[in-house]
Amino acid sequence: MTASSESSPTLNEPFNAAHFEALPHAACVSLFHRNGRVGCGTYSRDVMTGRLLDWTSVVDGANNDNQGDEEVRSLSKTGGISMPPYVAVIEEQYYTSENVAKLVYFASQYAAGDAYGTVAEGGPLRGVLVIASDASSSSSENNGVQHPSPEPLAPQGDDTPSQPLTVGSSYEWNANNAGDGLANADMYGLPTAYVADVNTANYLRSVASEQSAVIISKGGEDGSSTTSVTATASNAAAYPSIVSEFNYYMGPDEVDAKKCLGWKDADGEWSPRCAPLGGNSVWSVAGSPLTLGYGGESDNANDNEDGGENDANNNNRPVILLATSIDSTSMFHDLSPGANNAASNTLTLLLAAQLVGSSVKDDVLDSLYGQIVFGFFQGESYGYMGSRRFLKDVLEGFQCTEGNEGVPSVYKKKDEANTQRGCLHPLRADLTFQNLGQVRGMIAVDQVANLGGSKNLYVHGGAATDGESGYAGFLSEVIVELSANDEGGYVAQASSVQDQEDDDGVSPLPPTPLSSLVQLSSSAVGGVVLTGYDDAFVANSLYHSHLDSASSKYQTIDKDAIASAATLIARTAIAAAYQDANNEVDSETASNYASQLIPEPVSSSSATFTTLYKCLFEDGNCETFLSYGTVERTNDAARTGSDLGMGVPLGTPPSYYTSIYDSSNGQAFLRASGKYYGSLMPDEAGKDSEPIKNYGVDDEDVFLVRPSLLEMSIFGLLNNYLGKGSLAEQSEDGSDPALTTCKSTKDCSSVSYCNSESSSSTTPTCAGGSCVCGTRSHYHPALDEALTAAANVGTGMFELGEEDEGISALYTEPYWSNYVGVRVYNDAGNTPGVYASSLGAVFALACIGFVWRFKKTMVKEKVY
Repeated sequence: MTASSESSPTLNEPFNAAHFEALPHAACVSLFHRNGRVGCGTYSRDVMTGRLLDWTSVVDGANNDNQGDEEVRSLSKTGGISMPPYVAVIEEQYYTSENVAKLVYFASQYAAGDAYGTVAEGGPLRGVLVIASDASSSSSENNGVQHPSPEPLAPQGDDTPSQPLTVGSSYEWNANNAGDGLANADMYGLPTAYVADVNTANYLRSVASEQSAVIISKGGEDGSSTTSVTATASNAAAYPSIVSEFNYYMGPDEVDAKKCLGWKDADGEWSPRCAPLGGNSVWSVAGSPLTLGYGGESDNANDNEDGGENDANNNNRPVILLATSIDSTSMFHDLSPGANNAASNTLTLLLAAQLVGSSVKDDVLDSLYGQIVFGFFQGESYGYMGSRRFLKDVLEGFQCTEGNEGVPSVYKKKDEANTQRGCLHPLRADLTFQNLGQVRGMIAVDQVANLGGSKNLYVHGGAATDGESGYAGFLSEVIVELSANDEGGYVAQASSVQDQEDDDGVSPLPPTPLSSLVQLSSSAVGGVVLTGYDDAFVANSLYHSHLDSASSKYQTIDKDAIASAATLIARTAIAAAYQDANNEVDSETASNYASQLIPEPVSSSSATFTTLYKCLFEDGNCETFLSYGTVERTNDAARTGSDLGMGVPLGTPPSYYTSIYDSSNGQAFLRASGKYYGSLMPDEAGKDSEPIKNYGVDDEDVFLVRPSLLEMSIFGLLNNYLGKGSLAEQSEDGSDPALTTCKSTKDCSSVSYCNSESSSSTTPTCAGGSCVCGTRSHYHPALDEALTAAANVGTGMFELGEEDEGISALYTEPYWSNYVGVRVYNDAGNTPGVYASSLGAVFALACIGFVWRFKKTMVKEKVY
């Protein structure tokens, strides 16, 4: 349900103005990308002000045939007739690319008057207030009005910054959601804010309607009929008015990501005006943990030339990557609930990890030909940042400037066995990914919470993704085979899109991490995506909408579908790892093997499901996340000697926007000889021309990172779920021993139930309050592949890498002023002031006259 306040705010009663001085809202902000910008913002640092008018009164005469393909931002094309500035108030279901274009076209026929201050740039349309639909109104739900998706018909496809990265970029996955591409519109000069509070929205709606009605009535005083405002009537009714003021400067015109990242100040000093989007992906292995030390002598430690034979440390086996995105977006980034994408994707994969970890022992997992790896990728909504950065490092072989063996990430632990390693440049805080084998295939998951009222799941990808080599086709067959025995009646079937090809002969893939794998491997490696949709996203599924929330009356969440998908993913992963090197195991045999190892499915009524659902769908600041985050914070502080604090929370309700990438929001950095760097090239001169001291000169040198609370929680949950398979001791009844409780890893030093024979990496660790066996979770930077942290300078400074291919989206967000916001207030104009001044002058003259006469009388009476 849309949020609402207890009282009804109004500017017509005393002591209510404070609510409107800082109007509660979520903003549409600007983002820069490689070739320009998208989003909203004011023309300059000056505020943009206009009276509130109903949007329907300022679109009449907007002829779509005349608009053609003009950009939404054509606000500067204004006519010669003057009209007082205004702010259009529009309900959320009508906030579409088409209607914004109509608003712009109408405004382009007029010049902006100076009724509410001098207008230096642009026309009379000074902003847009998008308001929540009235919960009691029949205008939205009962009349069948669809709430559109702001993404284009082909998400991350044609005509978007991510087009070169998407397999089948012209395919219209978003056709059922009225996807109109507003999210990719450049609305420079059109500040926009969303008001979620129903009572505030209702008040703003009534004000806008009343003020529009007054103007329209004045326009019809000559007997003519009109439904829109006119310049003459608008000028006549300029005061008194309730106006809105926007202060949302998002940088100058004609700026792109490369310009803002390389910005120099008046003194020629490098001073970026934006930060890249990004964060941290989290990956973890099922089975015994990987060793943290350097795993190979070749240039590419991920080579798997031994054919996948398991080594003593569980390294270099073929990888079956279970992957999903953990971020979402919307037109209003602070409201990105992502219930049917980020939230359900994350829940499904976490439940699959819990099912694998609780059902299969490490020795069994270690005996399989393939190794199961879980990948939770950040920044997928903005050019697949997390999956592409991770897969490029693994598939192509990461090259560390100072040697692939790296350096101890905590230098004082350099003499300890199995210590984590990092790379100084390009900076990686954890090089354990080098010990993974080559990726053999991927099983991804996307949008399984809303099946459109059916019980049908769909398998995308398959044989076409890996050149018919057999393995991806095998994965598709296994999922279909396993779903035939689904206890809840949910059935997976091959998507009808599998057999389609675009004009280039490419079979399209949903915008998921699988697109990254297929494109980066040139279709040498493929996989499948398990989804809740067939040839297009489910109708009214609110893809990347601010209304895609579990509490929204417009969204339907099928918990049993999520549980069924999680079970399918877990069992398919086992079957995939069971397949041998020559693909000689048929799908039926592999499916039966997986079902035997995992006989019990995930239940949507289980305590684990209920707890995770609350955190991911309802309260991102839940006690579970705070508990896991606190443990990870404590563990990291003890390991590095630096407490960076708790990561940024998801919020209540959760919002999955990926955020900017800096030292407070996921950027890894290092401390060397007391100074902090985004990356380090020793022996070169620093900013102060002094030689940079090498890492390790000071024993306190260390790599540091502060992930978000979501990322920290996923990290700890995976350690917990997958860290119980190495328990060596068993109770007399054969059950696993009770786990020792803990607040940090140091509380686990006396634990004796971890089996150290299977791996040297099963040292007990604290995860979520319990001591489990070994650290399986790792962070990996989710940053645009073209960028690298600049060497020998502080954090927040990024450069285009030498190997930039010019194809990544390169999204950045401008730095905001501390004073951005929206306010609404009464503007009575100059007339009341003139009246007040005149009355004051008359009263002053009367007082002077009275004093003069009174003094004269007193003199006459000889009293003065």
